[in-house]
Amino acid sequence: MESTLTEADVERLAALLGLPLEPGSAAAVAAQLAGLMTSARLFTEFPLPDDVEPAPVFRP
Repeated sequence: MESTLTEADVERLAALLGLPLEPGSAAAVAAQLAGLMTSARLFTEFPLPDDVEPAPVFRP
């Protein structure tokens, strides 16, 4: 599912969260957020079996 994030969306989200948004920066924020959402999709769509559990200790 592909969605387009507009400058108006960013301005509404910033207002909803109480975040200051510099005038004229909504387009750049929208582009960055769209990139983050694309990256996050790689993780959320990766299939994992139900029996997989996280490791209690990270060992590289």
